[in-house]
Amino acid sequence: MMNPITPQSPVLPGDFTGQVKPQDLEQAAEQFETLFLRSILTQMRKAADVMGEDSPFNSKQQRIMRDFYDDSLAVKLASQRSTGIAQMIVNQLSPPAPKEVKEARGVAALTERVQELKTPVIPVMSRRQE
Repeated sequence: MMNPITPQSPVLPGDFTGQVKPQDLEQAAEQFETLFLRSILTQMRKAADVMGEDSPFNSKQQRIMRDFYDDSLAVKLASQRSTGIAQMIVNQLSPPAPKEVKEARGVAALTERVQELKTPVIPVMSRRQE
């Protein structure tokens, strides 16, 4: 006997109500940041491996341990949110907040304020033309 799939049916995992929960969005953004950082570390290692093909440290076991280290490093960096990628995703995908949020008693009101993005300062060295 077949049962139709309905929103109340426990057949499919997850929440299909269409509501974005802040904790789910933050968790997904952090996971995306982890994947992104892992990809960056993998590409960095590939570029470094080309130069050290004859190195005694270039073994299968060494590469496996380096992959484990890169995985844990990506998870740690993403959990600290040091790059800001997860926060940008959360800001982009979050529903807009109302301009004024008032408490039921009318005691306090929060107004929206513009928040500037804090970009990291990266020193740039200039080359002189000779």
